Amino acid sequence: MHHMGHHHGEGGVYFLVRKPRVTWDDAGGFKDVKEILKEMVSLPLKQPELVDGLHIDPPFGVLMWGPLGTGIKMMAEAAAADAGAHYIYVSGQEMLGKPEEIKKAFSEALNKAPAVLFISDVEWLAPRAGADYEWEKGNLRGIPPTFADKELTRLFIEEIDNLQGGGDESPAKKGVMLLGSCYRVDVVDQALIKEKSRFNRKVFVHPPTVDDRVEILRIYINRLAENVASGIDIGVLAEKTEGFVGWDLENMCKRAALNAVKEGTKKIGMKHFLKATTEIDPWLTPGMIKKYYDLRELDCSHYYTF
Repeated sequence: MHHMGHHHGEGGVYFLVRKPRVTWDDAGGFKDVKEILKEMVSLPLKQPELVDGLHIDPPFGVLMWGPLGTGIKMMAEAAAADAGAHYIYVSGQEMLGKPEEIKKAFSEALNKAPAVLFISDVEWLAPRAGADYEWEKGNLRGIPPTFADKELTRLFIEEIDNLQGGGDESPAKKGVMLLGSCYRVDVVDQALIKEKSRFNRKVFVHPPTVDDRVEILRIYINRLAENVASGIDIGVLAEKTEGFVGWDLENMCKRAALNAVKEGTKKIGMKHFLKATTEIDPWLTPGMIKKYYDLRELDCSHYYTF
């Protein structure tokens, strides 16, 4: 089938349409988040007649928010795979200055239904006016370097409204599940969230817990396969990596391999991993972790349940 992986756009990928290639197991950790996505995103596409028959209103749109490096994009694709739907991925960062591409991506989603239309980095496309990006004094990690102009933001919101067709039914009824992501829920234009026919549900992808880190580390350590010595205590490594996101853990494993090489051994041992935990500057500071949970606490719980 020719549409299984076509990209639109020359240099970068503006958007991507394909049969999903990622499963839940490919994304490490976040069991709780995956369960919510199975319910909110996959189920309405998988069992539309049941959801409809029981008068359950599927979400109009689901906004995943949480730290960069937690596998949000992989989980979005896995939700599409679980639903047996097409996966349409729009990079919010790549869409700046490309109104025609945004329109095309939305119409493509309707053409390819059932589909999950996943739009990353909505805080680039629809920034909140006067947002405070500071986590703690002097820390602005993750702040977008540039934003959509007002015109593009207006068009983006219009496309979301068109998807829904002006009625009071979720686009899921037409076989399109709208999924978005951002790194902070408080820096997104609130018109996207407060309006019940836009992103009326949210999923908090929390900073990786010890259990999440165990699973993520297992994936990266398994990739090193026969180069890893026996007796690696992943639990201990997970305990020592508070604040590490996915790419930090991946870099830590690379660093451990380098430590083994420097020592002239082919096997990466526990001491190499332990040394590596002290050589990586984690993405999440304690202040950022606290702020993520504070933001979630401040939010109304009804957004987070089906």
